[in-house]
Amino acid sequence: MKQMEIQRLLEKFYAGDSTPEEEHRLKDYFLHGDGADAQWAAADRKLFRALCGEAQAMPEGVSTRLEATLRRLAEAERRRPSRTYVLWRRAGGIAAAVLLCAGLFFMTRPDGRHVTADTYDSPEEAALMAEKTLLYVSAELNRGIKRTSVVGYEMGKMNEVLEKTFKTNITEK
Repeated sequence: MKQMEIQRLLEKFYAGDSTPEEEHRLKDYFLHGDGADAQWAAADRKLFRALCGEAQAMPEGVSTRLEATLRRLAEAERRRPSRTYVLWRRAGGIAAAVLLCAGLFFMTRPDGRHVTADTYDSPEEAALMAEKTLLYVSAELNRGIKRTSVVGYEMGKMNEVLEKTFKTNITEK
């Protein structure tokens, strides 16, 4: 067949207006005829070979990658826990939560039996210990305040130096 006739048949084929006989002629041309060597119709040749079911060459390594993927999926399926295991685990978690809530409910419920005990026998002794504790806390607090005031003084000096530096940089620009 001539190139012009093939072009006309291809245009009809791609437009969807070709008859079965014309499609058969195109298949014969691209599979067995001169079209097998034509460089200008390489894409059309691939299309007609695919339509006719001609075996395509499998790229190298595809079967190896496919087998590895299948093995990995089978291993993941095997490692997946069974449905009964998952259900028992959920039931155990729910039971633990219920027991925890029940325990907290009964432990915090006032029943009148729990009485706080005094740590000192006399109120004077308790007042003396409270006074000592407050003096200790006050002394520690004062020591901390002194340290922070020294730090505050040093920070004030540093801020003054930084302000002078920034002012000189701004005036120079």
